Amino acid sequence: MSRFPQQTVLVVGDVVLDEYLAGTCSRVSPEAPVPVVHVDTARQRATLGGAANTAANVASLGGHAVLIGLIGNDGAGARVRALCEEARIGFHPILDGRPTSRKARVIGQRQQLLRLDYEETHAVSERTEAALLDQFQRCLPSASIVVISDYAKGLLTVNVTQTVIGEAHAAGIHVIVDPRAEHFDHYLHCDYITPNWKESQELIGVPYSEPTRDRIRATGIALRDRLGSNVVLTLGPGGMAVFDRTSDSHFCLPTVAREVFDVSGAGDTVVAALALARAAGADLESAARLANRAAGVVVGKLGTAIVSPDELLDDRSAQNRLVTRDQLAALSTRHKAKGHIVVTLNGAFDLLHAGHLHILAEARQQGDVLIVGLNSDASIRRYKGAHRPIIPERDRAAMLLALAAVDYVHIFDETVPMPFLEAVKPHVHVNGSEYGSECIEASVVRAHGGRILVVDKVTGLSTSEILDRIRASQ
Repeated sequence: MSRFPQQTVLVVGDVVLDEYLAGTCSRVSPEAPVPVVHVDTARQRATLGGAANTAANVASLGGHAVLIGLIGNDGAGARVRALCEEARIGFHPILDGRPTSRKARVIGQRQQLLRLDYEETHAVSERTEAALLDQFQRCLPSASIVVISDYAKGLLTVNVTQTVIGEAHAAGIHVIVDPRAEHFDHYLHCDYITPNWKESQELIGVPYSEPTRDRIRATGIALRDRLGSNVVLTLGPGGMAVFDRTSDSHFCLPTVAREVFDVSGAGDTVVAALALARAAGADLESAARLANRAAGVVVGKLGTAIVSPDELLDDRSAQNRLVTRDQLAALSTRHKAKGHIVVTLNGAFDLLHAGHLHILAEARQQGDVLIVGLNSDASIRRYKGAHRPIIPERDRAAMLLALAAVDYVHIFDETVPMPFLEAVKPHVHVNGSEYGSECIEASVVRAHGGRILVVDKVTGLSTSEILDRIRASQ
């Protein structure tokens, strides 16, 4: 990874502008049986999608990204240009009169309800092909590796893809293809191909069936032999299978995803990480492992997203995720800058039980990052007495950090959580129904534009009640 800044990844492909309209959804329209989404304008955003997301991941990982793609002379195209400039992508747009491809997603309560596609997908003209290939020839001498990102929007004709592969090989440069099933013949003799399981089945022309060990092996070998390519087969929760074109061997990598919120753009991230790693000198297995790790990070984010070097290097250990007061504000700001919804929850979490798991799961569903404020031992003794807590603070923190729902824990000594919340300034703060929406935390949260979410308590599940039952049973 230290050599990533010296690598230039030349990405050729279909550029898409991904737009997100997010809000709350709590009722059905009286006009038709469809949900009504109250759009939160503060959460509207646009990101680079398709080939542009691959380039954005290259740039975020520290490489030099050069992008050649088709956009329109419209507002969406201007937004793509601005986002590329912001991401430090060297963008060379091709125009042929069609509008910029856009995908607008409507999100309610973190659930995608609808996607609107604005696009024209007919094949480009020979004149546009010539313009693209001319620009490719200009950019190729500085490239360390080439990526073809095919979203079947009409730009990557068989002439374009085969010319790109041929000219890259003539220059001694490898080509990675992120494919579409209908374009099998386009990819002959590429160096790496990165289909997901569904795409791999379509590429070899067999009916879809669930992946098994034997089917994965047969599919990977068929693709390797027919294309003359290394195959990096992404399998979602099944991880990744990699087939080396120079031997009969293959290897499988288990998924490293902590949890999955959205697989949008995960393939783009895999390709970007794989390209940079190979260009920087990693062998195929090491490059695949790094790409697999990158995919495990990005699927934990909502929407089309990018991965940073820090996230790849972060081992997600409890030590790294138990944060001090001095770290809280910077941590929250960093996540907000990435478009993440920051959620907080606080409590003692003494004798962790199913009631705790319920409110933690509800809190995690409200955003992208959950930061738990944990009362210290001294704090608990001040309001519960000398007999509590049962479990020491470090052990309580370790148990919380072992849960998939929890991203970070902060131990605070104050009796009340307001200083913790003042540092984080969450978008959403979650509290139990016994405290209500006008809880003591409400004024601090709302002062910074956040909201309070009240979660119903699970009857009969509290640490005090459990302790009473334990005593009664003795």
